[in-house]
Amino acid sequence: MSVAYNDPAQWHPRMPSPPSFTAKDVAEFQVLINDATGTRNGNPINKLAWAPDELRWFPYRMGSEPRGYTLPIFYYGNDSNGDKIAAPRWVLLERLEPEQYASTWEQGRYSVWDNSVWDWKGPCPTERYIELRVHAHHDGNCCPCHGYTCKCVGQLTHCWGLYLNPNSDLLDWVKKTIAASKADAEVKPTEDVRFFSAPQGQRDAISRVQQIEEKQESEAQKRREEVRNHFLRNPTSTSGLKRTKSGIYLLN
Repeated sequence: MSVAYNDPAQWHPRMPSPPSFTAKDVAEFQVLINDATGTRNGNPINKLAWAPDELRWFPYRMGSEPRGYTLPIFYYGNDSNGDKIAAPRWVLLERLEPEQYASTWEQGRYSVWDNSVWDWKGPCPTERYIELRVHAHHDGNCCPCHGYTCKCVGQLTHCWGLYLNPNSDLLDWVKKTIAASKADAEVKPTEDVRFFSAPQGQRDAISRVQQIEEKQESEAQKRREEVRNHFLRNPTSTSGLKRTKSGIYLLN
C-alpha cells in the first residue's frame, strides 16, 4: 500500500482507488453486501463506494454561478490549490427512497445567510444515498481511538484513520447493523416523512430550517453560519436526519 493514502499532504481531488482493490473486487464485495441486506427495486440498500467519487451539491448564493455537484461528501480539507478534497477511503452509503425525502425536499432547500438567499441542496434527486460508515483503522497514534470506529467527532477534528481494503470485518458490521435494523420498529424505509408515526420521529419532526426560522434574527444568523460550516467541515451530511437505536438514519 502506497504511503500516499495515509499522508494527507499527498491527497488530491481526483485521487483514484488503490490497485490493491480493483473494480472487480468492488463488484464482488457489493454482491456480498446485497446478499446480506437485500435490494429494493433492484437497487442496493447499502452501497460500497470510493469516497473521492462521491459528490454532493455545492451550496451557492442565488444570482451567482452554481457549482453543481462538486463538493466532496467525505470532505477532508483543501489541497495546495484550494480545491476541496475527500479522504481516500472506502465508504458505505445507505439508500433513501424518494417517498422519504421528495415531498419535503424544497422545504429546507433555501435560506437566508449573509443577507443573501442560498441554495443548500440543489434540485430534488431521483436517487439518493447518504453516508453510513467510513472504513478505516485507528491505531491510537492517528487519534486516541483504536479499532474500526473513530469517536472523536464533536471533540477533536475527525480522524480518517489508516487505509484499509474492504474486508470481512466491514461485511460483518453490515450484517449486524441490518439485523438490528430489521428489529427496529422505527425503520420504515418507504414511508413519507409527513406520515411517519414512530414516537421519537414525532418528537423530532421539526426540520433544521424550521428551527432556524423560529429563532430571533440574531440567533438565526448564528445557526445559518453553523449550517454553512457543516457543509464545508463535517465529514458526514446527516443534518436533518435522526439516528435510530440500530444505527440507521431516518429523515425527520
